[in-house]
Amino acid sequence: MEHWRETLGEVIKSTTPIVAFLLLLKLTLLEFDGHDLAVAVLGSIMALTGLFLFLYGARVGIVPFGERLGAKLPNYGSVLLVILFGVIVGLAVTVAEPNVRVLETQVDLASPGSFPPGSLVWAIVLGVAVFMGIGMIRTAYQLPLVAVLIPSYVLLFLFLYLAPAQFVPVAFDSGGAATGPLSVPFILAFSVGVVSVLGRANGVRDSFGLVALASIGPVIVVLLLGVMIGGLR
Repeated sequence: MEHWRETLGEVIKSTTPIVAFLLLLKLTLLEFDGHDLAVAVLGSIMALTGLFLFLYGARVGIVPFGERLGAKLPNYGSVLLVILFGVIVGLAVTVAEPNVRVLETQVDLASPGSFPPGSLVWAIVLGVAVFMGIGMIRTAYQLPLVAVLIPSYVLLFLFLYLAPAQFVPVAFDSGGAATGPLSVPFILAFSVGVVSVLGRANGVRDSFGLVALASIGPVIVVLLLGVMIGGLR
């Protein structure tokens, strides 16, 4: 329970300016009445409370669990097990990531029927899972990050050329949606836990970069989905 004051302070410092700015706009530039102002204030308080609870829960629950899981797996002496759990973690956290569902809903509102039902979500999930596995391979064998990033971007730009134009912005937004407030803390904690047990001298180099790969994967897979759908049509 010792983290709650620190988390509360972070939330207040990070969100007070934007809340104050929005309320100032409400009072000066927009038409409002007492009811609207009360709703805006109450909504801001609810948002601050929700953000505090989420960050506190991530700090005391999600992050320590990810670190313990990542630290436990190398003790079994199997690189394949580490890679497999990297894929499973990618699947689990992306399915649970709320940003992915929001993106799917907004895409369907903007262009109904452009994606088969559920296909966008599962393309994003598959992209994160595959590239989490690739990230674990990089970590296990100490490969330079650029050795994975450069081929990934080459493949990305190939699909960028082949995919229909309407899939391109959705694909790039998918990368951002997949690396949201739920998935990023767990992915980072898992990676740091793995490297801490391996005892690498270059801990920073080997621990980080996984989020970058997890954000590229959905872009590639959604573009590939666009190529497939465009070819089918």
